Amino acid sequence: MAASESLQRFTVRLFPDYGDTALWLDGPIDYSLTRLPGGLVHELRDWEQFYYESLTRDFTWKSAETAARYSAEGHRLAQRVADELGDGYEVEFWPSEENARPHRFCGTRAPNPQVVAAFDALAAAAHAEKERIARSLAYAPPGTGTGWFATSPLSGSVFRPMQAEQE
Repeated sequence: MAASESLQRFTVRLFPDYGDTALWLDGPIDYSLTRLPGGLVHELRDWEQFYYESLTRDFTWKSAETAARYSAEGHRLAQRVADELGDGYEVEFWPSEENARPHRFCGTRAPNPQVVAAFDALAAAAHAEKERIARSLAYAPPGTGTGWFATSPLSGSVFRPMQAEQE
């Protein structure tokens, strides 16, 4: 079911994290898949670059001013993305202040139908992948449904570490 057609809101998270994007669902969202306006994508890229340039080697803010600027711009961009998405989505942003709570933004104007369709497809794919993994774990032989494993996103194969033989 598309997010824009359901009562449930899907959450898009806005944060830089070396994923070559600042937008995340279950994972990073490539800007080319979002159909967001080019100007907004450019602003998101600039904001992310500002974040990296504003940190020391120890990942602390170079100054309180840069942290405040990061948060203010993050709030502005979160609202812009939320406005593109409309009421089927919320955009979550954690400001830089210590002990800050996430701020959630919902659209305040008519959504961009192309952007909504793109995010609906991304949300549906993420939901389908969660369901596929849940089904594969639900039907796993006893003793194999938990523990360490990896899945290949392209093939859907599940890889489990080799079990040591019982003595």
